[in-house]
Amino acid sequence: MCQSKQHSTTSETGGWCSTAVKTQHATDKRLVDPLANLFAGRTVVGLGDGPGQYRKLILETGKVQTYDAYDGAPFINNITNGQVVYHMPMMAVNKEYCKIS
Repeated sequence: MCQSKQHSTTSETGGWCSTAVKTQHATDKRLVDPLANLFAGRTVVGLGDGPGQYRKLILETGKVQTYDAYDGAPFINNITNGQVVYHMPMMAVNKEYCKIS
């Protein structure tokens, strides 16, 4: 998904290319239980969730009600079978609100 940026690890939207997300993403499993405890009984929304490993592992604890995951990589729906949903990066949508020139 990085045809116009062939030597880059990021796509035009700022999300990682499909090869980079498979090789560069890291999940710190030591964070799973503390995060699950922090969010226990709640609904979680993960922005920039990559391939959804935190979503998967936190849901497996059974402590959170739901976990909706989003990422800016345009191919993310396909490689996660819809478990992580593509979203247009928020700063690209509203530069005025984010005070970006």
